[in-house]
Amino acid sequence: MPAYAALPAATIAASTASVVDRLLDALHDGHPLSPGDLAALREFGETRARQDISLADIQNGWRIAVREILAELTEAAAASGVADRTLLQLITALLDLVDAAVVPYSGGHRDVEIAAARHDEQFRAEFTRAVLLGTLGPGDLRIRAQQLGVDPEAEYRAYRAGTENAPDSTAPLPASGFVTTVDGDVAGFVEKSRSPGVGGVVGVGPPTRLEDLARSFRLAGRVLTTARLFGRTGTIDLDSVGVLPAIAADTDLGAELVRRYLASLGGGESARTIIDTVEAYLDTGLRIEATAERLVVHPNTVRYRLSRFEEITGADLRAAHTALRVWWAIQYRKTQHAGERRPPRG
Repeated sequence: MPAYAALPAATIAASTASVVDRLLDALHDGHPLSPGDLAALREFGETRARQDISLADIQNGWRIAVREILAELTEAAAASGVADRTLLQLITALLDLVDAAVVPYSGGHRDVEIAAARHDEQFRAEFTRAVLLGTLGPGDLRIRAQQLGVDPEAEYRAYRAGTENAPDSTAPLPASGFVTTVDGDVAGFVEKSRSPGVGGVVGVGPPTRLEDLARSFRLAGRVLTTARLFGRTGTIDLDSVGVLPAIAADTDLGAELVRRYLASLGGGESARTIIDTVEAYLDTGLRIEATAERLVVHPNTVRYRLSRFEEITGADLRAAHTALRVWWAIQYRKTQHAGERRPPRG
């Protein structure tokens, strides 16, 4: 069998002979497997797992062994003149013992596999956290990447998501998964062409080489913060939020722009209608007709609302620098009035 070919014959025989002898002793004496037998069988399964022999290959090996033993029994019974009834009883007892042996050696093999998977998961998680936080030097980064099959020359995208996206901690991560937790958030990285594969709100950083993933992760965190602040959902990248991360980060500037351009409008429905109209006007490239079409109102209504805004605030929306400040103020105001988020109405 290919799985056993890498092991010395003496290594295979040593553990195999021990459990076969125990089975034959139980068969000879007519008693079930003892606690010592069960412990030895469990150790046998653990040993095979550490030797990288799969459970399927172990079972195939056992089937070969059982066939050999049955052939030996049949030949010996014929040579000794043993009655068929006695031989049948002996074979039935042997098969019962083999069935009883399956449980302990399978359990031992499975426990080693689970422990190995958890160790691998922990190693991957520690590597992922170190890469995202930038705590590995270039040499260590390449060594660990090679150990985990990560191409240091490829480009990857870091991501950050809320704890509601955390995977089941009892299940090993998939072989291609590089996921951990950072400050309570789910964090990881994927090849630039792949999706993070987690639900909820996910901030994704720009693609970059492995050694620069810490920068991508910092930007992913800013994107996530921005998405939460502005009520965005799904997987969000920098292209999706534009300069909104700057608005989310510079709260003092945002508050000052709101005071300068929006506070004088008041807080009632009339003020919200004017602000919605100004935002639509800026979004459509300062085009009256396009704004009216979006809001489903007459162009003269748009002109009136814009003139009221400029009259009250003293702002000239046709000046690019002023239009930018007004737009900034409107976006920041949304973070302070989450309950008022709604599509513009006519």
